[in-house]
Amino acid sequence: MTFPEAVERVPFLRALPPADLERLRFYVQSRTLARGERVWSESEPSSEFVFAVEGCFKLVKAGENGREVIVEVCGPGELLCASAVCSFAPYCCSSLALDGEALVLSVPRRDLLELLERSPAASRAFLREVTGREMRLARRIEELGSGQVERRIAMLLLRLADQVGAPAPEGGGICIPIQFSRQDLADLVGTTIETTIRVMTRLGREGIVHTLARGLRVSDRRRLEDVARGSAR
Repeated sequence: MTFPEAVERVPFLRALPPADLERLRFYVQSRTLARGERVWSESEPSSEFVFAVEGCFKLVKAGENGREVIVEVCGPGELLCASAVCSFAPYCCSSLALDGEALVLSVPRRDLLELLERSPAASRAFLREVTGREMRLARRIEELGSGQVERRIAMLLLRLADQVGAPAPEGGGICIPIQFSRQDLADLVGTTIETTIRVMTRLGREGIVHTLARGLRVSDRRRLEDVARGSAR
């Protein structure tokens, strides 16, 4: 993928004036990752801002039992975990590619911060990016505190459909091109794998959500929205 093509997929870079983008271009590095490969690991020193260009990524934290728990999923165009980089702190989580041939662009912290100091336009674009990230985290908190597990799963699937979804090529609906295990889904909504299996089986039986070879398909968004509101019959 060429640099101009990658820029078109990252809202922050796309919003930069041509002169600012040209200054930053010299420092930007691209990296391709295989499924399961780490962008960084928890507690590593942070030194660069990383933007997802292609593929999806999960942010995970190690639990007390040593098992990693997913705390968030990020899609193309998003800035991954900026808080640690902005505060010069070690990474608070690990980031792993969920897809094969995932692509990221990284910008050294020093060079991006220097650009923000010089360019009001770049500062405004970065503020929009960080604010959007905070709004997504607030929605994530809403998901986890929404009560019944069925509602939490429905809210998660609706957010992912908006975030990374695309029209399904067959059968209609919206395809979420992420290969989640049932344990992944359980972690994301804070429940057990057994409960997750029961809910997903029921949603499938009712024709609302179906499992694909490479992801999920929201077959009936209106009914999934009813489940998320707690108004499904």
